[in-house]
Amino acid sequence: MFFLLSGMTGQLMAQDFDDEVSPQAKAAAAMRTKRYREAENLYRQMLEKNPESMTYKHMLSHSLILQERFGESDSFLRVAYLQDSMHPGTFWYFGISAERQDQYDRAYGFFRRYIDKSKRFSEFNQSAWLHAASAYRRKMHTLGINTTEWSDMVYCYENYLQAQPADPLVPQLQDFLDAVRLKQPRGGQKLVWTEQ
Repeated sequence: MFFLLSGMTGQLMAQDFDDEVSPQAKAAAAMRTKRYREAENLYRQMLEKNPESMTYKHMLSHSLILQERFGESDSFLRVAYLQDSMHPGTFWYFGISAERQDQYDRAYGFFRRYIDKSKRFSEFNQSAWLHAASAYRRKMHTLGINTTEWSDMVYCYENYLQAQPADPLVPQLQDFLDAVRLKQPRGGQKLVWTEQ
């Protein structure tokens, strides 16, 4: 009888603990374990309770991006932009959405706006430099890049390397920069290079 009672108490305590986990923590756990639909539902519930929350709009948008529901995601991001056009997070998630859709110019532009809007903060996600540069790198592989885009790509990679010198990708990025510097397009030419 004692074991049965202690087992039931343990189950009740575990249930109480689950009930105490915040919706934010549940949603974050769902995102980490790739249960994006579950995270979406949790973020929608949180947004209903706090419709002004930029964080919930951004995270809901992110869960939709990861489900490849780009139109819905961009709709939430437009609402966030109308609420606060200076909030850098909106540009970050617009950039992620464009990146996932192979919209190279849009991705580059959004990540650069994220960087510009974030400069007023002491810390920001330095990988925005990497995302911006990589947008033009992927464009170079398929459509080609002009001289201005080539310069912007190199500039963004250099900024990333300066900001993140301990990143394990540094040697590969440096090798890429060394090689691409020899391929700068001239005049009206475009550089189409698959790196092979």
